[in-house]
Amino acid sequence: MTTATSTSELRMPADVGGFTIAKSFEVTARSITAFAGGVDDFNPVYFEDDRPEGLIAHPGMVFTWQWNSRFTPDRDLDLQLVRRGVQSWLDVRFNRPIREGDIITCQGQSIAVKQIRPGVLSTQHFTFRDSGGETVAVMDSSGITRGAELDGDEAELESAPPVPQRSSDTDTPVWTTTVPIDPQAPHVYTECADIWNPIHTERKVALAAGLPDIILHGSASLLIALREVINRNLGGDPTRVTRFAGQFRGMVIPGTDVTVNALEVRDEGDREVIFYEMLNDQGELAISNGVVVAS
Repeated sequence: MTTATSTSELRMPADVGGFTIAKSFEVTARSITAFAGGVDDFNPVYFEDDRPEGLIAHPGMVFTWQWNSRFTPDRDLDLQLVRRGVQSWLDVRFNRPIREGDIITCQGQSIAVKQIRPGVLSTQHFTFRDSGGETVAVMDSSGITRGAELDGDEAELESAPPVPQRSSDTDTPVWTTTVPIDPQAPHVYTECADIWNPIHTERKVALAAGLPDIILHGSASLLIALREVINRNLGGDPTRVTRFAGQFRGMVIPGTDVTVNALEVRDEGDREVIFYEMLNDQGELAISNGVVVAS
């Protein structure tokens, strides 16, 4: 349920511990191919559905399940708070690859709130379980509600494990690539991923929100970088991905180019760690502190 209030009364409840609705999703060939097509990732493991072992689910499909399981129908939610929310960072960790035929149930929990200068920083922890009840992946996702004040005390139930850090601060990339973003990319991703927010597809809504135009979803931007890392460093094998994370910094405007830079590739014996960033067409950071961990 949503309610409206004036911007001078933007008080965000310190609601830590509450759960979102749990929803289950069948991982079908149709959903896998649609999602992969929505981010221009034409890896055969997402499309060759005559493979004896079946299709591999795109790692980014966790965004679809998280987005559609984020609801709290038993609690009132201020519409102004919803409109002022922007994603800050995320961290996804896999216990195993997700495959065609899996039934994935997703549920989130609010685990932290903190007052910062731009507004209220809140973090949710989403768990993805298979039909046997085993956890196959988890996601920690944080967002900022701009201009809001915390109504209550700061709290943290748990925190994500530390993200690997670069061992060098050199500005010389290991590799770099420029990727054009089609003008219709947000519309395609919206429908293929079933993730709809009108600032990504409706220009009048984006302009009313103070944006220069519609912008590409942060998750879509991150998955473009992940695609490049998988293809360039992991031999095109997404089942090797055990973790990916990144911080959202700037806007990507459809019809422009982005640049993905691999800043460091580290072999740690039992795992490989790739650090990356994404720049928009203005040379500004769109994604910073990006990291992919692979087996």
